[in-house]
Amino acid sequence: MKRQNSLKKRNSLLLLLVLFFPTTIAFSQSFFKNDKLVNASTLHLSNHNSTIDLTHLPAINQISWSDIPIEMLIITPNDSQYIDAIEPLKKWRESIGVKTLILSNFSEYDGIDTAEKIRNMIKEYYERENIQWVLLAGDAEESLIPIRYVYNRDTVDYEGAEHASWNEYYKPTDFYYSSLSGTWDQDGDGNYGESEKYNDNGIDEITWVPDVYVGRLPASNPTELALMVNKTLKYERDPYIGDWMNRMLLAAGVSDYYDNDTNPITPNEDEARLTEYIWQNYAISEINFTHLTKTTSNFTPSIPPSPNSLGDLNITSFRDEFNSGYSTVIIAGHADPSQINDASSLPDPGNYYNNDDASSSSNLNMPSLFYADACTTSSYDMGDDSIGEILIKRINSGAIGFVGGLRVTWYWENDDDLEMLNRGNAKLFWQQFFEEKKFRQGQALFDSKVAYLESPYFTDYDHPNKSSIRYEYQRKNLLSYCLLGDPIVDIYTKEPIFAQNPFDDNYFSGQMINATIKNIQSKPIPYARAHFKSANGSYHTEYADKNGQLIVRLPDRPYENYSVVITGHNLIPSNFSIITIPDTIQPEITNVYSSPLEPTVSDNLQFNVSLKENESGLESLFLLVSTNDMKTYDIHQYLNEWDQNQNQFSFTLNKLLPGDYIMMFVARDYCNNTIIGNQIITFKIELPLSFIPIAVLSILIISLFGSSCVVVFRSWKNFKRKSRF
Repeated sequence: MKRQNSLKKRNSLLLLLVLFFPTTIAFSQSFFKNDKLVNASTLHLSNHNSTIDLTHLPAINQISWSDIPIEMLIITPNDSQYIDAIEPLKKWRESIGVKTLILSNFSEYDGIDTAEKIRNMIKEYYERENIQWVLLAGDAEESLIPIRYVYNRDTVDYEGAEHASWNEYYKPTDFYYSSLSGTWDQDGDGNYGESEKYNDNGIDEITWVPDVYVGRLPASNPTELALMVNKTLKYERDPYIGDWMNRMLLAAGVSDYYDNDTNPITPNEDEARLTEYIWQNYAISEINFTHLTKTTSNFTPSIPPSPNSLGDLNITSFRDEFNSGYSTVIIAGHADPSQINDASSLPDPGNYYNNDDASSSSNLNMPSLFYADACTTSSYDMGDDSIGEILIKRINSGAIGFVGGLRVTWYWENDDDLEMLNRGNAKLFWQQFFEEKKFRQGQALFDSKVAYLESPYFTDYDHPNKSSIRYEYQRKNLLSYCLLGDPIVDIYTKEPIFAQNPFDDNYFSGQMINATIKNIQSKPIPYARAHFKSANGSYHTEYADKNGQLIVRLPDRPYENYSVVITGHNLIPSNFSIITIPDTIQPEITNVYSSPLEPTVSDNLQFNVSLKENESGLESLFLLVSTNDMKTYDIHQYLNEWDQNQNQFSFTLNKLLPGDYIMMFVARDYCNNTIIGNQIITFKIELPLSFIPIAVLSILIISLFGSSCVVVFRSWKNFKRKSRF
């Protein structure tokens, strides 16, 4: 009886397997019947175009000119007279497209002192508006716009001394208002800007890459501020046109002298090596120049090609040349606040320029960008008698911008490659100015600091990580060179002329304009500024790149009249206009290619889509993906950014689950003209074969479990029947 029951069970299992496997094989053979790509005209489906609700598409990426970010802050003392004095500069900046805000309410911000409150105010606008420019409109006194004193003991740790009775441990800098990361007092001991050596936690308290470009008009009263503002406005709005704009004055003394009898190995420190390098590598292609030198027997300056000139640097030559008018100036040597001179060890140390010369400067209406590669020429926190402060305050003469050291700065002996400390700082300033075409004086200064931090000398010698600087003298140089003047002022290198009209075509509403800003001599204008203003009062500013290439997207406003003012390097402000025409033509989807045509769950789908849109420009391409005959669908958006105009899209759709799929494309331009393409992709992704053994095993388990239940049930019935006898 037991043997018979076992046989019955085995026969039942065999019967189940025989009955099941033909079904399984037939099921698997139907897995790979896939449809191909078909045109909508031949596809027997419902009319999708009439049923698809395009209101489900994401909103169009409209270009708005109603909310323009602030680009520049002018910070004044909380005094209405200072605000009134600076107001004309603000109005001028905004008329050429630099949205500017005057702020004096820094006392409302958090901070342990006024300097920190001002910095926190700048930081808020930087984080919110991404401002680029900051003008400190007031002297460095605590009651006006105080400077930050950082802990720096360069003259204590190394051989040197600050001028007169100045503090050897705390040094001033406006770089505090430019580098906005952290607090500059990481360990909270009240000593700002400590190096990792002196910070209690071994951390550099300064992040050395600047966030904004900073300059200062060191006005002790509103009258001084008004004079500096008027000089800046005349320089930009109504300059005195002349060949001074195309001239550079380079002057170089001797920083150290060694008697060859006592020190035959050590060479003399001829600064003319630096100034010669600058004119040979940067200035000669952009500007005419005069090179004044005093040298030792170890260096003979090159004679420059005509019309440039070489002359002797002496007590009258620099003053006379400067007064004759130059756009840009560099002098390299030694200095204190009242004079620029040679090394005191020279047999005949020269005094080449002093504060009396600055006070009587007669370069009327020809103010220079003046770079002093020397110590303490710009100690504007210690009074009003330093050379830099005198020159910046001169009425319509002197300097339009002055870059100089607030304290003692450093150079390196035997610096043959002109890359260390003072020489490296000066060389890279003019490299940024001429070669990188950063003619806005604040940009040239602060970007030269970044270039120094990224230079091979610095990364190899000092520290491979530019976020930290170990040596106090390195820190001192980067902190000490600051700008007196408006940082956004664009310095002349030639007589300014008008711009060509770059808008010589009809433009559709919403169209992207891609033009090159050139002057009337067809020379591209680097970083030119184009300020658009519509008849309804909205406005927008866009900048060209280094090569003068300008890209701007117009809003969707047909029949709008835009006035455009273009300003930039060596340009007279130039006015043009644009009238937009409507775009009523829908974009066209011309070709759609997909691969593979018979996808599986293991495939990523590749798409190449070609479109035609020659008016306002394509804003978005949408792929609609449905598994229920387009009753519902997922939307995949492929967006043209505002400065893109592509009509070709290649993209990938990640692996899909099994199911029946319908895919369609929708195109939309910047004027919201939208079209559903007539190409439809339909296919079926089957359950893969790898799933079958699991299915078979599941059925077998269920079958075995069912058979076992039947056997157990019958055995139980037999047992009950036997138990009754």
